[in-house]
Amino acid sequence: MNLNYRKVIPNFIYNFLRKFIFFHKLKSLLDLFIIYLITILYYLFRIFPIQKNKIFIQNFYGKGYGCNPKYLVEEILRCKLNFILVWAVKPEFSKDFPQTVKTVPYNSILSIYEEVTAKIWIDNCRKPSYVRKRKVQYYIQTWHGIVGLKRVEKDCEQQLSTHYIKKAKHDSTLANLFISDSKFTSDLYRSAFWYNGKILECGSPRYDILINSDQDIKNKVRRYFHITDNTKIVLYAPTFRDTFSPDVYNINYELILNALEEHTNGSWVFLTRMHPHFSNKSIFIEYNEKIFNANNYNDIQELLLTSDMLITDYSSCINEFALMNKPAFLYISDYEQYKKERDFYFDLFSLPFPCAINNSELIQKIINFDNDHYLHSLKEFFIKVGIVKDGNASQKVVDRIIMEIKK
Repeated sequence: MNLNYRKVIPNFIYNFLRKFIFFHKLKSLLDLFIIYLITILYYLFRIFPIQKNKIFIQNFYGKGYGCNPKYLVEEILRCKLNFILVWAVKPEFSKDFPQTVKTVPYNSILSIYEEVTAKIWIDNCRKPSYVRKRKVQYYIQTWHGIVGLKRVEKDCEQQLSTHYIKKAKHDSTLANLFISDSKFTSDLYRSAFWYNGKILECGSPRYDILINSDQDIKNKVRRYFHITDNTKIVLYAPTFRDTFSPDVYNINYELILNALEEHTNGSWVFLTRMHPHFSNKSIFIEYNEKIFNANNYNDIQELLLTSDMLITDYSSCINEFALMNKPAFLYISDYEQYKKERDFYFDLFSLPFPCAINNSELIQKIINFDNDHYLHSLKEFFIKVGIVKDGNASQKVVDRIIMEIKK
């Protein structure tokens, strides 16, 4: 099932063979053959009936218990609904699942069987182009971001591989329903996601907990990192770059913490959370008793909820954090280059969030932060994009699932 041959061929043999043209041709043929076999499995398993109360779930290509799928499962469990919940996950992320959720290896023959025999699918990323859906199955695409800053999908098509574009178009034809957090996002699905189907504009399930603040979750996060109640938290959560260069993540943690502690006369720490595409490459950060590695913490929503301040760059998490009216800052040292390569949906410097292109400027923006102006600007911005934030998104999506299962 896994097309990464480096996992089954020793490095020295792989590196020797790749020098020859025939190896690349053979590998391409082998890849194609395996994809055909997988596609056949999607048809072969149709000999088994669909279980009307089974829901098949995935998160970010095999990641663990998190994002929108998690909060839909939490709502299902809260309502004590009689559903069979099956989650496809990579082994290294298989911890922290509720006992009532069955986990299967991501991208395995067993996961294909579970997917083919489930009435409902839930995913937040694009499904591979070999996936086949039966007519009576219902696929809910929750996506993995809310109102975004950077251009995505068709709006940055020149930055995407042919493989991804094919996969994205295929996924949009499979989907029966896209979940939207705002009018802005709904319009974006139409213009940039190659999607013409139904949209449920109900809010984002994953930010329900940000609106319905839960002290138990805050306590859990603090216990996990051994952070005392009287210590404030800065979360640094940037997005990834196509080059995977660490140079743009040159936050000066020590100077920022010193400035915060001097300005507020209190204790502060950093949590650093890199994008999933980059999290296993973030060894360039020197962690200590003031700078914590939060890459392996399953759920960024819980980190957002617990943190007192956010620093990011072009990540949509800034809009989620702002739902709680907490101060958020954009550190965009590569702004000109990123704008040239990817571009944005908004003028970043006209947004409510203070922008900085170097550490000195960032410290000054933090020290001179005007909270009243910030809150006023936030209110206007959320009205402009038509955000839905009643804290009941999970319930509305689960109601739709119940309706489809009853059909």
